Amino acid sequence: MTRFLLTLTLYLFTSICVFSQETGSIKGVIFDYENQKPLLNVSVTMKELNNITLTDINGQFTLLKVPSGDYIIELFKENYDLQNYPISIKEGEILDLGTIYLYPNDIVFDNSDQLIWLDENSYENNQTYYTAAKDIFLQRVGFDFSPTFFSFRGYDASQSKILLNGLDITNLYNNRPLWNTFSGLNDITRNRESTIGLTYSSQNFGELSGITLITTDATKMREGLRISSSFSNKNYVGNTMATYNSGLQKNGLAYSISASRRWGSEGYVNATLYDAFSLFGTLSYIINKTHSINATAIYAPSRKGQNTAITERTFNEFGSKYNPYWGWQEDEKRNSSISTFKAPIFMLGYQFKNDKSVFSTNISYQYIDQKNSRLDYTDAPNPYPNYWKYLPEISENPQIDWLNLYETNLNTANISDGGSARYLIYDNVKKDAVFTVNTILNKKLNDKLNLDVGLSFKNSNSNNYALPKDLLGGQFYVDVNPFTLIEGNPSKNDMLGKENKGLNDKIKYNFDLQAYQVTAFTQLQYKTEKTEFFIAANYSKNEFQRKGLFLNQAYENNSLGKSKTLTFNDYAFKAGLNYQFISNHYFEINTAYLTKAPTIQNSFINIRENNALVPDLISEKVTSADVSYLIKSPKLQSRLTGYFTDFKDGTTVNSFFAEIGTGADFFQEVISGIDKRHLGLELGLEYEINSNFSSSVVAALGQHTYTNNANVGVNFDTAGLSEDQINNTGFIDLGETYLKNYKVANGPQQAFSIGLFYKNTHNWWLNASANYFSNGYLDISAITRTDAFFNNPNDFGQPYQDIDFDLARTLLKQEIFSSYSIINLSGGKLWQYKNINLKLVASIHNLFDVNYISGGYEQSRTANYASLVADTANGSAQRNFGPKYWYGFGRTYFINLALSFKKTKNNHLVKIDE
Repeated sequence: MTRFLLTLTLYLFTSICVFSQETGSIKGVIFDYENQKPLLNVSVTMKELNNITLTDINGQFTLLKVPSGDYIIELFKENYDLQNYPISIKEGEILDLGTIYLYPNDIVFDNSDQLIWLDENSYENNQTYYTAAKDIFLQRVGFDFSPTFFSFRGYDASQSKILLNGLDITNLYNNRPLWNTFSGLNDITRNRESTIGLTYSSQNFGELSGITLITTDATKMREGLRISSSFSNKNYVGNTMATYNSGLQKNGLAYSISASRRWGSEGYVNATLYDAFSLFGTLSYIINKTHSINATAIYAPSRKGQNTAITERTFNEFGSKYNPYWGWQEDEKRNSSISTFKAPIFMLGYQFKNDKSVFSTNISYQYIDQKNSRLDYTDAPNPYPNYWKYLPEISENPQIDWLNLYETNLNTANISDGGSARYLIYDNVKKDAVFTVNTILNKKLNDKLNLDVGLSFKNSNSNNYALPKDLLGGQFYVDVNPFTLIEGNPSKNDMLGKENKGLNDKIKYNFDLQAYQVTAFTQLQYKTEKTEFFIAANYSKNEFQRKGLFLNQAYENNSLGKSKTLTFNDYAFKAGLNYQFISNHYFEINTAYLTKAPTIQNSFINIRENNALVPDLISEKVTSADVSYLIKSPKLQSRLTGYFTDFKDGTTVNSFFAEIGTGADFFQEVISGIDKRHLGLELGLEYEINSNFSSSVVAALGQHTYTNNANVGVNFDTAGLSEDQINNTGFIDLGETYLKNYKVANGPQQAFSIGLFYKNTHNWWLNASANYFSNGYLDISAITRTDAFFNNPNDFGQPYQDIDFDLARTLLKQEIFSSYSIINLSGGKLWQYKNINLKLVASIHNLFDVNYISGGYEQSRTANYASLVADTANGSAQRNFGPKYWYGFGRTYFINLALSFKKTKNNHLVKIDE
């Protein structure tokens, strides 16, 4: 009994001592290492105590009631490296860990591999770099929506901007970002961030879609070696990449090198080869606390097999993988349409930085060599198997007959032009030399005011021509246009040069383009604890001129020599307000008015052959606004946005063969005075259910519509066979094209996604998303919707008799694509041993192999009433000139294995004061 009482007394005494012990607390703030911004919703866990908390909007966290002892703190956030940090806390201590940096996860899907490589005139996707955004809506756009040709707010690629070390890499010809410049360098381009729409950026005035900022500062890249391999059945089959970052050395130097190789003899679509290299090197030197310099070189050559849109008739016969551009040659699939891209870029940068200012200057030189090959024919049958006259028998000969083409070229000895190539493959060549300089000053005027001022200059000299690539057994190519006759003979493309040309001779067209652009912007930002306001202004000057190097016989008066110089001065203004009206609740509004110069592409009527300009060219006017309600709490982050954008006085130029009410010919269609309105709502919501599960809901409801009847005119040469049926001026004003209330074709205008994310304490995770798409529209033909549609080209343009207007309305109704749903899955596992990480990531896109149409356009071949009625008489599935569609990928997979060797102090945790 005495022993029992003694034991009980000792136990109670010990317990009282333990429970009376004063507990402590641990606090800190967590930042993204690369962009130096606080991280919201980082899971901070003490496993021994089951003590879990999340960082707030300022990246701050506090762990309460922590007994003294030694513990491991686990730091986790999706898309960032998992980190374990040992700490030791004393009784009653308030332990401040200071500022902690997390590194973005090494695994970033190369979303470009989900895109279909189309021919040179086809749709270009511009959404892939939204994957870098912290906004859940933009992440879904980048990962789940982009393969369907979904466009953010209905904007095309010309409404987006990519800055590489502050330098705008937009192509002046079509105003689209030249993102192929750094394709394949995922390890390097991870260091990027995106702005949303019209929101504030300290680096640039921006664009309607926002800005993607990419930096190559080696001091911001995590020290270590990373080697990875990927396998896929999308556009490439295999990808190997290696990257080494030195980290900042004691002498102020840091460097980074990266190389990758992507390959595949065939992707998801038949005969779409993929052959690409990527090389990168950068050297940064911090001279002292205020001065630093950086030098970067990038070279990412690629060679890709192209495919094209196909009709419903062809799809029903061969499926979505059908590609008419290839045929068998010596037991290999040979694609006639190959795109090659070489664009080395060299950049130098200087930065001055102190407590009040950051001044940066960057310059770059880029040499761009683009080639797009195509199969051509002269005085011979059309070689493409999907030519409309072959459609009834296409199943018998579905691909290009390369042997027949060689035999045709080799059997010309007994004719007058013996040895000439009836068939050949030639390259459309575009070589640009681009010089860019950008200077920006970010000045902190006081604790609340920031001033940004920027100036940039870009100069581009471009040479454009066609070059024979393969004469297919022929000895030479006769450089004439067989579709344009002058005095009974084909017109000469190069009157001052020889007519019979070989492999090293330029053919068809040859011209230079000189262009330059000057932009300047300034903006003022006012920022307090609860309010952010900015106002910005931008000025741009664009000037360009064509210089013809061929005297084209069909255009003797305006093909050789310099064109008129076009100059446009444009202005833009925007302002925005972000106000925190309740804790974690924000109201945001942004508005802008801007004018935009027409692109070079849409300024010349027939830029390859002559200097003719689109008449009465003016800048497009854009008015835009968006209003958002945001919640940024540890558990819930959401954004609800309504947007409005009006486009006025747009211009576009298209080329095609058509039978319109005034005759049949090869036309250049000029549509001017185009007005559009983009309205819509966006919802992005992400909720942290618990430490293991999070969910997301994303919705886009858009209505993108033409709001007026634009003007359309057609241009053609006056030496054709049918000139007696048209006129001898080379131009016809068709008046209004009745586009009003038709929808803008820009991918699905409505998209919805529900996602669920699970992470396990054993370093593995799963992600699933269910996505629904609807309201995708066919791109309509403008000339089909003019009054000339009802005129008979075989009766000198007189109106048809007995027109069934109800039938005409049915035929001219815009096609809306069927809605569809796609399930995407992804998962990953991380193994860690000291400073070595091994990661496995896999994804499946379109789990249930759903067939869907992602885009398409009407052919203008049947641009008159009788022709369209005849073509549709047997139903849409039997049309010779039916719409052409792009079909999305079916079930595809992506697997990545990455091995990282990293050198980071204190168990992967870096502090500011180090």
